[in-house]
Amino acid sequence: MTLFYYIAASHELPTGSFGQKKTVMTIHDYIKNVNPAAKDQLFMQSLLEKHPKGDKLMEVYDTEEDAAGLYITGPLNRQSSHFLRYPFVYQVDPEGGSFRINNEIKYSHPILYQASKKCLVELFNYLVSNMEIGEDLELYCCWSHGQKRFSDAPNKELDLVIDLATFQLGNEFEWKERQYICVKK
Repeated sequence: MTLFYYIAASHELPTGSFGQKKTVMTIHDYIKNVNPAAKDQLFMQSLLEKHPKGDKLMEVYDTEEDAAGLYITGPLNRQSSHFLRYPFVYQVDPEGGSFRINNEIKYSHPILYQASKKCLVELFNYLVSNMEIGEDLELYCCWSHGQKRFSDAPNKELDLVIDLATFQLGNEFEWKERQYICVKK
């Protein structure tokens, strides 16, 4: 089983990666200009065996926070959810972090906290950028059971309404399992 996150909207949304700060360069340029010691690492040796000229492109991130962001795919088949109101349902994945931050994580795993906070900031930036004033959309998180998704109904006790006009992320937030969130702009 896997925990999945979803956005449901009344219109199509852009898909792909959002928020990452990367540099794209060849393996050769990476070894020559960024990390000469990489040529002695097993992973890099394997890449060079497959691409001896070193002309294969690779993504390079300066920090873990730079690698953090969102990846959005979809829209999914509409019949997959019977309780979401909107027809365009997208899967959203945090890359390099999670959709959970709190003070415990902030002090015990500061790098994970920063990456996760960036995933959340990117999520809310994405929502702001892709919504019109007066519009709302839905967020939902649930486990999949094999190919079957949305088999668990929302936990009404976790329902949340977020008004983007007044929402501030702060140091603690968690998009919880079976939580239905209505986001308004």
